[in-house]
Amino acid sequence: MKKHQTIYLSAIIISLFFISITNSYSQKTTRIRGKVINAETKEPIPFANIVFVGKNIGTTTDYKGEYSLQTQWASNKVQAAYIGFKSSIKKITVGKNQTVNFQLQPENISIGEVVVKSKRKRYRNKNNPAVELIKKVIKNKDNNRKESLDFYEYEKYEKIEFDLNNITEKFRKKRVFKQYQFIFNYVDTSEINGKPYLPVFLRETLSKVYYRKSPKAYKEYVTGTKSVGSKEYIDSEGTDMMVDYLYQDIDLYNNEITLLTNQFISPISSIAPVVYKFRIIDTITVNNRSCINLAFQPRNKLDFAFIGNLYITNDDKYSVIKAEMGITDDINLNFVTDLHINQEFEFINNQCWMLTKDELIIDFNIAKKGAGMFGKRSVIYDNYVFNKKRDESIYSGIEKTVKEENYDKRDDEFWKQNRLEKLSKQEADIYTMVDSVQHMPAFKRTMDILTLLVAGYWNFGKFNLGPVNTFYSFNDVEGFRLRIGGRTSEKFSKRLRLEGYGLYGFKDKKYKYSGSIIWALNNKPIKSSTRHTISAMYQVETNFPGMEMQFINEDNFLLSFKRGVADKILYYEMLKIEHYRDWKNGFSTTFNLKHVTQEPGGTLRFDYDDRSLSSITTSEITAVVRFAPNEKYIQGYNYRIPMFGKYPIIQVSYTQGLEALRNADFTYGKLSLNLFKRIHLAPLGFTNFELEAGKIFGSEIPFPLMFIHRANQTYSYQLHSYNMMNFLEFVSDEYVSVFAEHHFYGFFFNKIPLLKRLKWREVISAKGIYGGVTDKNNPEVTPGLMKFPTDEYGNTTTYTLTQKPYIEISAGIENIFKFFRVDIVKRVTYLNNPNVSEYGIRARFKFDF
Repeated sequence: MKKHQTIYLSAIIISLFFISITNSYSQKTTRIRGKVINAETKEPIPFANIVFVGKNIGTTTDYKGEYSLQTQWASNKVQAAYIGFKSSIKKITVGKNQTVNFQLQPENISIGEVVVKSKRKRYRNKNNPAVELIKKVIKNKDNNRKESLDFYEYEKYEKIEFDLNNITEKFRKKRVFKQYQFIFNYVDTSEINGKPYLPVFLRETLSKVYYRKSPKAYKEYVTGTKSVGSKEYIDSEGTDMMVDYLYQDIDLYNNEITLLTNQFISPISSIAPVVYKFRIIDTITVNNRSCINLAFQPRNKLDFAFIGNLYITNDDKYSVIKAEMGITDDINLNFVTDLHINQEFEFINNQCWMLTKDELIIDFNIAKKGAGMFGKRSVIYDNYVFNKKRDESIYSGIEKTVKEENYDKRDDEFWKQNRLEKLSKQEADIYTMVDSVQHMPAFKRTMDILTLLVAGYWNFGKFNLGPVNTFYSFNDVEGFRLRIGGRTSEKFSKRLRLEGYGLYGFKDKKYKYSGSIIWALNNKPIKSSTRHTISAMYQVETNFPGMEMQFINEDNFLLSFKRGVADKILYYEMLKIEHYRDWKNGFSTTFNLKHVTQEPGGTLRFDYDDRSLSSITTSEITAVVRFAPNEKYIQGYNYRIPMFGKYPIIQVSYTQGLEALRNADFTYGKLSLNLFKRIHLAPLGFTNFELEAGKIFGSEIPFPLMFIHRANQTYSYQLHSYNMMNFLEFVSDEYVSVFAEHHFYGFFFNKIPLLKRLKWREVISAKGIYGGVTDKNNPEVTPGLMKFPTDEYGNTTTYTLTQKPYIEISAGIENIFKFFRVDIVKRVTYLNNPNVSEYGIRARFKFDF
């Protein structure tokens, strides 16, 4: 059974220890808004700087000259400044909401005899010198980007740091921290927004990157990784994958920039003139180069786009040599209050402008008040080599990232010799401070509670009890299900895991249980990102035919609530032996041997014309090959949830049922194919597309062994199930299905005045499946076969899809209160089947940026 749990970064985990006791001690927030205008012409001044005097906290005005700013760290004075105007300072009241408008006086000499007035002009792309400039930058992109070279290579040094912020003096003096005052010796102040912060996580990575233009190849060889975090509670490899997914390399020259799982439109994208407004600020000197300072901001403040400045060479190359980017206060982005990107380029070897420094700082806050987090990523690029071809082995292989042997076991001398930038004292001290915190009894107790709340397991050292959300559930056939179970932890063994549970149904008065063992064959922990395992499971359980919950345990209490009639169930006894292996090149394989005895339960019967069976027995050998190049995933103790990228995922499986194996009843073959692809269509969002097909070969088989199409009678919206289909409503021995779901990410709602404040996001989907049962397996055509199920009155409740496809469509709203999705689902076909509804409302919990 699949389980849905949430992986969390070690920084977040450690920070939650502090956040859990800090949110009640937050300072009052100061909120100001207003407008900056030209004192003489009364026209708005865009891109004027607004800052709290004496603090590094500020913002800029938009094209209407308007601004808004809020912080807990305000001073009592606000300054407005802009090139060519005299700056102005006004006093404010700290801790209150207020409007502060500015009228700036021009600094140029006025001539009394001549008065020139102009009407405010609406922003247009036509005849706009700033737009003409960005079009020239876009036109020269291919010449200026590093991929114009035949070969290049460089060294890369990356630091990712997470810090707990909003550390006030009042907070430090609280009694709860009496024994932990040493941690405040590590508090520093942010240069970006003036907030005090406490570092809690640091990861360093050294790598060497090689690029070949034709045939195209990009390879990054990781030579070293060093991090500090709670290894007892956190899967470090899973954490690394999550961090890499959130903090991907930012290539300004791409049309879309992936950041925090979202697709932002680059300010030099081919569609940038449609998404952004541009304004030439001034001509300045950057690194001894004459540059044009080009300011930009999104036309719609809620869209996934940036605000900032590009510094473009004042020549015929139109190269970007510096970029400063941030986000608007109104952007439809969850849990992020501030974001800054700084990139610097240098003209290397008089050939190409190459990125040499890249900084990304994100201010995370789950709530508007209280403690939050800084996430800082800084990358140094150095030692560039151009147009030098390396051995073919350097470029070979599908995987883009290759980790060298013992890359995570480098000693201090290695880091001292190879860092491209020395650690600051604050950064170096993180290793000492975090290690000290982790040994506190209070920290361990807090982490145990968080593990229980998030993962569902209670930590008892070598044994974990849980998952707690499965202890109690119910259904129409078994009644109340009281369950208890657990698993061994890594303190017991990293390579061996035992897991099991037992339960009792109070209505059917039957015991069910499960026990499993898994062993890692590659001398690595079971939860290693490259897995090679063998496992065995013995299980006596039940399931609703066709019910398949992705990443959710079917014993989850909330899934006990079902619509309609759900009184047909299968009791089964299963023995399964399985071998799994990741092959490092995007391929993974699964081979299993399974022996299953199934018995009908509830109103389900295994009836023939002249007899009834009490059970059927099958023995199967299954082979699965999955291809997912450069896949990233959220990884936990015994699950993986893929984080979809631009590459397709292909899976082929074949199952052979054998009568000769352990007295099985049937011989057959099952072949299935699945293709998944995420298609990014920024700024319109993205589409998830899935195609699936299957066919059964061999002699006659009864309906329990056919493809029982995934149905959902719970009130939870299931992505890969048919949410208006009943359990066991349709079966096939050959089929093809198509699933498409598009997430608009607020593209339309962001433009509707009343809705845009809610920051809701639109989603639509369509699902269809077409197939049928061949005559040799169809009891309605061929006499003597097992009959399709009926209700208690003898009416057929299971059907084939030979007449037409089953189709359902849905439209929904995501990001409700930042965590929920609600869909209205319409069933389009087979509306005359018994106990079906045309419409339904389904909900889903969804965490997303």
